[in-house]
Amino acid sequence: MKFTADNNSRSRFSLGIGLGVAVTIGLAFLTWLAPNVVVRLDNTALDFQFRLRGERSPGQEVVLVLVDEKSLKEIGRWPWPRDKQALLVDRIHAGEPAVLGLDIIYAEPEESDAIREIKSWLATAQQKEPLSSKALGRLEARLHALDTDQQFSQSLARAGDVVLAMPFFVPESQTTDSLIETTSTVPELIRRSEFMLVKQTKSAQESHPYEATALIPPLDTFALQATGIGHVYRLPDHDGVTRREVLALRHEDAYYPSFALEVARLYLGRTREHMALLLGDGVQLGATLVPTDQKLRMLINYAGRELRFPWVSATDVIHHRIPSDFFQGKAVLVGTAALGTYDQLSTPFSANFSGVEKNATVIENILHERFLTAGLWTGPVEFVLVLVFGFMLTWILPRVRAVHGTIMTTVIWMGYAGAVQALFVMKGVCLPVVMPTLTIGSVFAVTTVLNYVFKERQAREIHSMFANYVSPQIVQELMKSPSKATLGGQRKELTMLFSDLVGFTTFSEHRPAEDVVGQLNEYLSVMTDVIFRWNGTLDKFVGDEIVVFWGAPLAQPDHAELAVQCALEMQARLVELQARWKTQGKPILKHGIGINTGVVLVGNIGAEGKKMDYTMIGDQVNLAARFQGLTRTLGHQILLTEFTASKLALDLGRGTPNAQRGGLDRIQLRKLHVVTVKGRQEPVGAYTVAVQSEGTEFEEREASVG
Repeated sequence: MKFTADNNSRSRFSLGIGLGVAVTIGLAFLTWLAPNVVVRLDNTALDFQFRLRGERSPGQEVVLVLVDEKSLKEIGRWPWPRDKQALLVDRIHAGEPAVLGLDIIYAEPEESDAIREIKSWLATAQQKEPLSSKALGRLEARLHALDTDQQFSQSLARAGDVVLAMPFFVPESQTTDSLIETTSTVPELIRRSEFMLVKQTKSAQESHPYEATALIPPLDTFALQATGIGHVYRLPDHDGVTRREVLALRHEDAYYPSFALEVARLYLGRTREHMALLLGDGVQLGATLVPTDQKLRMLINYAGRELRFPWVSATDVIHHRIPSDFFQGKAVLVGTAALGTYDQLSTPFSANFSGVEKNATVIENILHERFLTAGLWTGPVEFVLVLVFGFMLTWILPRVRAVHGTIMTTVIWMGYAGAVQALFVMKGVCLPVVMPTLTIGSVFAVTTVLNYVFKERQAREIHSMFANYVSPQIVQELMKSPSKATLGGQRKELTMLFSDLVGFTTFSEHRPAEDVVGQLNEYLSVMTDVIFRWNGTLDKFVGDEIVVFWGAPLAQPDHAELAVQCALEMQARLVELQARWKTQGKPILKHGIGINTGVVLVGNIGAEGKKMDYTMIGDQVNLAARFQGLTRTLGHQILLTEFTASKLALDLGRGTPNAQRGGLDRIQLRKLHVVTVKGRQEPVGAYTVAVQSEGTEFEEREASVG
């Protein structure tokens, strides 16, 4: 099996780049080509930003007079007779408010049964016999007392600056348009409330205001007394949440302000000449610019849940139960809040919000200039952010470790989300949230999944390749960190061990094959356990010969000591086997072990696609094999080259501890001879090792070999 870490890394890198680019481009196209989908997602994110910010104080400039359940219980069901409403207006006016806004529709006259009866009787009586002037005067006085519309009109005249509400109809389709009887001409009294100044700006060509086809004006007698009249048209978003205020509606050739905008204008003391509609930019109210989108809508900066504004019950106002200065200098809004009497709205904070509170919020936003900014730049900025985050992470993540990539992605994600929320809370800037954060998460997820898949594949290949070569502990470590495996072929310092049974060829020729194989397998099994115990890499079996090395595929700084410790334990385990074989009547086998340390070429070697072995080649490998053969000549079971001895002496001088148990302090090196081996011109020093048994002097743990 072929496995090259560099090739896998290059493949993972290339695939990671490709997938990251594909995800980034896909999300960028979604941002550009499906803005409605993105807007809906960002609306949901905006609601979360509101809730994350929490509620805030709306101030004391705007107060509410609400027709609540208490008012209905004490005065009667809604709508109240207009004389009662006139009394309410008079009571509020007595408190000297700056402006009074009546968020109630007054489109139809109110005639009581008594008025109709008197008028009918009077008409009949006049036909039969004309009434005296005295009787006629009495009847007219009675009619005036019963004319509640007239009383309400007179109350409005006394109240000072009053703003009335006016519904507009904006059709969503031609079918809807055909069902509504449009108004051919706008009453002159209503035209007094239209924008006097409408200016074209650079963004005017992007402006697409809502077009109203019909309206229901208040009664002329009321409109004549009102200082301002504003529309109360609202259009919730697709999910039913009201997030925007339509500050201006177009009808025929004129633009009309909203009810809340008119109240704010009068509270600020601005004349109609000081209010200008800047198409595509917003509404200029004196020195204040109220920003709008291309549909002339303003994002509403909600203060919190319902009843955040100072408010009183209408019945308490009528019955003098409030402080006398409660309305002084305030913008007072009158509206309904009892269940079943008002238009219930959904906001980011509540699903039980009244229209009058929405208007109060818009007024408060204008008075305190608490505007939320999100204009035509939002779409291009979102598109650019998707590309920047996507390509940046696509370039970086495949080049860094998974842990570092996770930390970096988390920092970027949280940093951007934190910056967006901070700008929202402190500056009212609404940066896009969903697509940039989705891009960050998607690119990270793609590269993480890809990295996981490749690591799983690497782990399987490493396990398949090394399970028969090295101990399970090393296999597990390589699977956790595939980069530690030196698989592509490299020169590296290793310690090599060759072990061979003495006279095995002669032994095998004179015994049944089954006995030979059985005893050899028993020997090789025990030796393999020892090799794996000392974390050696089992290169191969060549008949009865065992080839092992240390230092690859996993780096092992103490590879020389591990090899020597392994050789000593192999020797000790062979003694145990010899005792067992003796009791079983089997032949006693002996072995010789040669150890060398040097730089060799190690890696996958073989026929690609057919058979590959992780092995080593080089002159130092041959030297280890030659020293194994010298064990018969020199009569020692374990022989070390001077290179291994030098490495051990260096570790002994440093006091390097053994990786598992024991230590160098129990090993004594003894120089034997300087020998010349076949294939080398330079002589090499030969050493053997002695180990100190507990309670004894150093002794050579070996038997003669021959």
